[in-house]
Amino acid sequence: MGTVYDIHSNGSKNKQHKKSETSLFQNRLMCIKLLEDKFFHITKLLYNTEITPKVLAQEVVPCLADDVYFVDPWQSGSGKERYILGMKGFHSMFHFDFDVKQLNVTLEETASSTGFVEGRVIVDGTMNLKQFKWLYVYPLRTILVYKFKAYESPAPFGMELKFEIYFHEEMWSFGDMIQNIPFVMKPYTLFRNAFASGFLAASSASLWLKGKFYGDDWK
Repeated sequence: MGTVYDIHSNGSKNKQHKKSETSLFQNRLMCIKLLEDKFFHITKLLYNTEITPKVLAQEVVPCLADDVYFVDPWQSGSGKERYILGMKGFHSMFHFDFDVKQLNVTLEETASSTGFVEGRVIVDGTMNLKQFKWLYVYPLRTILVYKFKAYESPAPFGMELKFEIYFHEEMWSFGDMIQNIPFVMKPYTLFRNAFASGFLAASSASLWLKGKFYGDDWK
């Protein structure tokens, strides 16, 4: 694993090497709030292609583990250098931004033997694809999952919360992807409604048959 960084946004980041021992988080709610703010900021940087590689290098790259793993419906791979190249590449080739609808951070109750506290972030939002924005801005429902390792470290004015991201997953709703294609929305909506009606009819028939053979518990 690599080095980890203070998440406080005070304009500077001081490298600190991992320690084998560390105190448990004394104020979990404060830690979670700090992490929520930081991951909101990181997501806004990663998923806004107006952000330059220089800014990404300053504010995102220091938060990545050396063995960070990325996966989406089309690709997967591990390694910090590969992640950085892909991150800079899609900022160069594509045009989009991201609206965060919900963001949730969870932390394990206790630290591991290495002194880290494992955590997970889920972000629910919409990626606004603007490749042909003069014609159509395509809203793509997207779920992001980050996994990270965090710990507290003594500092001159209290405790600092530090973390590194070792897993990043991007998931898209293919239903929303199809529905938001121009000229496809109406027929796809009709198909979904018809399928729902057929599924409910099949459910009713299945329960009736189960009730016939297995009694009232299946009615």
